[in-house]
Amino acid sequence: MTFSASLIRLALVDDHLLFRKGLRALLEGFSNVEVLFEASDGQELLECIDALPIPPDVVLMDLQMPVLDGLQTTRLLRAQYPQVRIVIISMHDEPELIEQLRSEGAHGYLLKNANPDEVRGAIEAAHTGESFCAVVG
Repeated sequence: MTFSASLIRLALVDDHLLFRKGLRALLEGFSNVEVLFEASDGQELLECIDALPIPPDVVLMDLQMPVLDGLQTTRLLRAQYPQVRIVIISMHDEPELIEQLRSEGAHGYLLKNANPDEVRGAIEAAHTGESFCAVVG
């Protein structure tokens, strides 16, 4: 895996506040990651990105969310912001679902029980154009 020396500008999306805040605390401990904002669903994410002069490099996003779920949001992100890299973090480990997300443009897939090194690795891989999947099946 290639380490990127540049700061990775990241958006964090999850509808569970406690999980999102805990994940943000972890991410803020990574010296090469800057969390730009948090959103609770895909619609809020898109509104936040629209308000920025430059979109985030990476979106770390839950799959199952209200309003716009991770799959719908992935499709919209790929259409509106093709340069943004997408990493899905979910409790679901079904191979068909993961493959569908990849085919829709997701660059990485993590389970919510991933360790911090896997989270960092997925973000760095997505940022450098690689793909990452921490699901062993």
